Amino acid sequence: MEALQHQVFISYRHESDEHAAAARRLGEQLQAANIRVALDQFFLEAHPGGPNNGWPRWCEECANKSSHILIIASSAWFSVYEGSESPGDSLGAAAEADLFRQALWDQKGQNERIRLVYLDNIESNKVPIRLRAWEPFRLFHDFETESERLIKWIQSRPVDSIEKETIQPETPPPLTAEEATRNIPNPYPGLVTFNPEQHRYFFGRDEDTARVIEKLNETHFVSLIGPSGTGKSSLVAAGLVPALRDQHPTLTYLSFKPRTNPFQQLAKALDGALPENRLSFGTPRDERITQELEKGPGQAIEDYLGQFQSPVLLLADQFEELYTQTPPETASRFRELLEPLRQQQDLYLVLTLRDEFMHRLKNWMGGKLFDTSLVSLDPIEGKEQLCAIIARPAEDNGVPVEPQLMSALLKATQATKGALPLIALALHQLFEQRDPQKGLTLDAYQRMGELETVVENIAADIDQAINSEPGLEQACTRLFSELATVIDDMPTRRTTEVKPLRAYPDIGRLIEALRAQGFLNDPDPKQIELAHETLLSNWPRLREWCNQYADKLSLRRQAEHASKEWLRAVERESAEPDGKVRGSDTFRWTWERQRPTLKGLLALNHLLPRDVPGYSDPGILAWHALEHNMDEPLRSFLHPEPLRLLDELQSDETSHQRREEIGLRLNQMGDPRRGIGLDENGLPDIEWVEVNEKGEAILEADPPRTFPVKAMRIAKYPITWQQYHAFLKAEDGYHNPRWWNRLKQKKEPGKVLWGFANYPAINVSWYDAMAFCHWLSHKFSLIDNTTVRLPTEWEWQWVAQAGTETREYPWRGNWDTQRANTTESGIGRTVAVGLYLKGASPCGVMDMAGNVMEWCLNKYDAPEDTTIDESGYARVLRGGSWVRSRENARAANRYRNHPGDRGYYRGFRVVCV
Repeated sequence: MEALQHQVFISYRHESDEHAAAARRLGEQLQAANIRVALDQFFLEAHPGGPNNGWPRWCEECANKSSHILIIASSAWFSVYEGSESPGDSLGAAAEADLFRQALWDQKGQNERIRLVYLDNIESNKVPIRLRAWEPFRLFHDFETESERLIKWIQSRPVDSIEKETIQPETPPPLTAEEATRNIPNPYPGLVTFNPEQHRYFFGRDEDTARVIEKLNETHFVSLIGPSGTGKSSLVAAGLVPALRDQHPTLTYLSFKPRTNPFQQLAKALDGALPENRLSFGTPRDERITQELEKGPGQAIEDYLGQFQSPVLLLADQFEELYTQTPPETASRFRELLEPLRQQQDLYLVLTLRDEFMHRLKNWMGGKLFDTSLVSLDPIEGKEQLCAIIARPAEDNGVPVEPQLMSALLKATQATKGALPLIALALHQLFEQRDPQKGLTLDAYQRMGELETVVENIAADIDQAINSEPGLEQACTRLFSELATVIDDMPTRRTTEVKPLRAYPDIGRLIEALRAQGFLNDPDPKQIELAHETLLSNWPRLREWCNQYADKLSLRRQAEHASKEWLRAVERESAEPDGKVRGSDTFRWTWERQRPTLKGLLALNHLLPRDVPGYSDPGILAWHALEHNMDEPLRSFLHPEPLRLLDELQSDETSHQRREEIGLRLNQMGDPRRGIGLDENGLPDIEWVEVNEKGEAILEADPPRTFPVKAMRIAKYPITWQQYHAFLKAEDGYHNPRWWNRLKQKKEPGKVLWGFANYPAINVSWYDAMAFCHWLSHKFSLIDNTTVRLPTEWEWQWVAQAGTETREYPWRGNWDTQRANTTESGIGRTVAVGLYLKGASPCGVMDMAGNVMEWCLNKYDAPEDTTIDESGYARVLRGGSWVRSRENARAANRYRNHPGDRGYYRGFRVVCV
């Protein structure tokens, strides 16, 4: 290691031009004081292409040589340090953060050569805990004074005291023979494609590799075509790449898949292999490359591939995606890139494609070029090749393979179509379960099941979990729709963005379970895909889903068959005296099965969904379009479960407990009623009820007060938890001070209680409700002085008493226990909104008696005062609740609370005026 000097390594993450300029200014200031500085900007001036060994290695070398390390403090750098954000383009910052995190760990946080430098004011609670111990240098406050203090700190420290703190990896103690065997990385990749680093475990394709290399050396362009499961991608990565590197040691290997935008995918591959773009300004480089490829492919290919100083192997993997995922127009334009790529002298171009798509590739490419580039890859059948694939990776690591297992696998290979990926999956699992002495055994293989059922058996635990949890079953359907599609009756993989799926916890759980079993692959940090096409035919659950998706007629036949079984069960019940035999409902599909069937039948019948007041769910809209296009018993069998449940709510005979069950079931299936959830933009979907009758409402104040009521729109339901959570979770929601002007904001919102999506939001103060209204008014972009706010109590009472009818309760007549959730119901908590249909006001507004008390705009003691302030004067609550008796549920009953109080019986609804 070279002698240490007073050298400073400055670590920063580029955020803006000003940020980069300030980092450079600091470096120049230190250099002026005869202190050597390692800053990537200075390095790039001397070496425009970047460090030969890459930024991570350069960072490590600089850190080890430097006597002092300065971290330019910023939220972006801290995010990388804490691992809470992807480093994106700043791979150097990620490498630096890893080094310093390890250094602090090794030195128990006492490393004295690292300091923070503030270029702008940063709150101390934003700084990671391990970095808060030292007094930072605050250059933003007084650059000259602070930089002088910084220079004195650097120069005051003896250089020879630094060496013991140099970041060096510890030498681990030697492993015992048993530990060495136990800790061997799995040499079998399973369903995942081999990569170049695994070439020493890649066997059985020597002749094919030589054949493709010969073709590449001749034409520099190969279309590698074969059935699914023949290992085309692995042949390129673990066969061709090492072979070409024998000829060209500095060969660069790039790989991309077409997906929905092949220009973008190729651009990302180029960008990732070029020197790190740490000084980019404006549009990210990969986006610029994409734009240039689309505008002028010839020049863009020459410009970017010309930057590589060595030959390049470019793999367009799973090229069938150009026909299954890429829009036809984009696929056609991508053809313009083929000739410029072929004209690059030092480029080897390889396409891999399933043979089912050969005719499409030939049409896309042109017959002559297709014929000259074609290389077919057949399944491996030779015994010698198969033995090498099965045994060599384990035996080369000192793990034996039982001869009996070898015989069983060879026999299964001959009997099973598309056996190679199944063998790969089985071997991966066998190595994980290997015996410490016997290695890979026949006994473990037999416990796993035969080769044909290896996928099913590995997936058994996942299947059981899905079957036992309705949420996971729904998640599985959604996930399959993202991971698989069907083209020309052929099941095909799809690559999909993972972040939107992780927004659903059950889908996130399922993703992790499938990844743990080797069923999912991560082509990049943002996307996932099925690890191999063999899952589409060998995992029964997935295979069944693909068949249903491909053939809508088959789906309809299943529904027709099930409807006839249900009808026979109904007829048996009807024939029994006193209805002693029950069970027809067990034959009836739940909404989780009805909904996709209705949507499938809608597509099969080439109908458009029919808009229905009060509903936005696609399944309900499909039903109303299909209802008169289906014969019995299918029509009755597919009558949507939510509509049947809501029909039950029409009767006063329905018990309170049954209503609660219906509300929970509606929540479980995803309540389809409009006005209860969120719209397509993720905002509260308020169903407004027009109240056009004007008049005067008399308040039961002392003395009574009369207030005029104008036309308005009022929410049909109280604000639900799902709607209120949109406010709580929004980046510009609850914690945005903008909505709290003249309101008292508590640090955190109220505790969630009975927080089902379609239940009324509770534990909400008047201040909370007002802030929600301010936020929603802004989100709705209202004009002409229209606003969303809490109703005044005379507006609220006017609707509840049916205007000039001045009813005592929202319904006509006396108190009816069956029409409201008060203490008389005996439920003892809130229930879903809108369950007491006969308790609605004449204009259709729900839940104005019972369930939750609702905040009103005005003050209690001075009802004319609707001022928004922090005075703390009591505000009005209306409507009774589940903890109050029927007297409190009267339309005219007034109640009060401090505006800052929260409680498990307080909620709110809104008006738009």
